[in-house]
Amino acid sequence: MKAVVDLQYRCFPPAIRKLFMGCSSPLQPGELIRYTDSVMQRMREDPHDIWIGVKDSQTGRLIAGSNWKVHMNGDAGNRQADEAPSWLEGEELEKSKRVIGKMFEMRQKAMPGPFIYLHICFTDQHYRRRGAGGMMLQWGCELADQLWIPGYIEASVAGNFLYKTFGFQDHEQMDSDIGEEGVSMKRDARSKPVEGGKAAPPT
Repeated sequence: MKAVVDLQYRCFPPAIRKLFMGCSSPLQPGELIRYTDSVMQRMREDPHDIWIGVKDSQTGRLIAGSNWKVHMNGDAGNRQADEAPSWLEGEELEKSKRVIGKMFEMRQKAMPGPFIYLHICFTDQHYRRRGAGGMMLQWGCELADQLWIPGYIEASVAGNFLYKTFGFQDHEQMDSDIGEEGVSMKRDARSKPVEGGKAAPPT
C-alpha cells in the first residue's frame, strides 16, 4: 500500500493532495504515513472497499492503481467514500469537509440503489495512454456486469474520454470549489445470461 499511495500522490495536483489526502506540496514529514494508515484502516473496516494495481510485467514496477467501492445493498451501511483528513486544521479542514460532503450528496442522489463506484484512478505519467487505465476499467465494468449493477464515476477532464469508451455517460457537471473541472458519470446496469448445461432428455 505504501507504493500505491506514493504513486497516487505523484499523480494528483496539489489541491487534490491537500483536501483528499491531507498532504502538502511539497510533502511535510509524516503526512503520507498518516494518509497510508488511514487507507489501510478503511480497507480493514469497510467491506465495500477494493484496491487493485497494475504492474509493469518486465520491471515489476507499480504503474497504476484504482480504488473501487462495491455497494450491493442500496443505502444500507456506510456509503461515505471519503472523510476529511483529521490532521488538517482551520480553513483547510473545513474546505475538505465541504468538498467531500458536496460530492457525497451528489452521489447519494444519483445512485440511491446498489452500484459500483470508481472512487480513485491514477496512472504513472510515464505509462499513460498505454492501456493501464483500460485494464482497471475493464475489471470494474466486468464485475458490475456480473453483479448487474450500474456504475458511477466523478471524472476529471483527462479521464472523461476513457470512461466513455466503457459505457459511462456524463450525468452532472461538478462544481468542486477547488479549481478542478469535472463531471459525474453513470453507466447503466447490463446483464448477460449464463449459458451452458445439458439439454433435457426427450420425454
